[in-house]
Amino acid sequence: MWADWLERDSGGHWKPHQSVLQRSFRTREDTLLHAERFISRGDFPMSGGSATPVTLLRNRRDALLAAFREAEGDGVTLIREVIFPVGEYALSLKVTRERLADPIRATFGSAANPLRSLAGQPVKLTVLIEHPYDVLERASGHLDLGDRAAQVGAHTQEFAPGTPVTGVPYRHATVSVPRGLLKKPLLYRYEVVEPGPEDTQAPTGP
Repeated sequence: MWADWLERDSGGHWKPHQSVLQRSFRTREDTLLHAERFISRGDFPMSGGSATPVTLLRNRRDALLAAFREAEGDGVTLIREVIFPVGEYALSLKVTRERLADPIRATFGSAANPLRSLAGQPVKLTVLIEHPYDVLERASGHLDLGDRAAQVGAHTQEFAPGTPVTGVPYRHATVSVPRGLLKKPLLYRYEVVEPGPEDTQAPTGP
């Protein structure tokens, strides 16, 4: 499910302005149900100094919900899509069907280690204990990966070659370090940081 603010370009066509929400659900029915609940709340934040309302009045929420229910996709990957004008902007709500890649399980020293695909990429690292997910440390920066260590910013962690790693290449990987009997493992979760809109714009001259 995707929700985005749009704005018009110089040619009068809608173009992406700011992302509001991106969520994934297991089934089509769950996705549509959560999309309708999201619309019914009527809160669509926009950061910055824009005067665009972020909370729609009830009649506008009802109109958006009706338009979403009547919307159609392409019958393949696009289930529903609606563009709903709000002042000088518009809300884009889209539900798609995508096949999620299966996670790969390997060891840190293996050539199949999914963490290898993240090397050199900007990532965020979360160090936590599995259930109840106590977060111990966070770091961000480009991933520098060695034969037995991974470094993100000032955080460097060594791993034995046989340490298990689970993840989806080019998206995320989690290294699971055992802590002994009757203790949940220590998790090192590395996730690729997607560039924001300001990072993808071409540089302009003086």
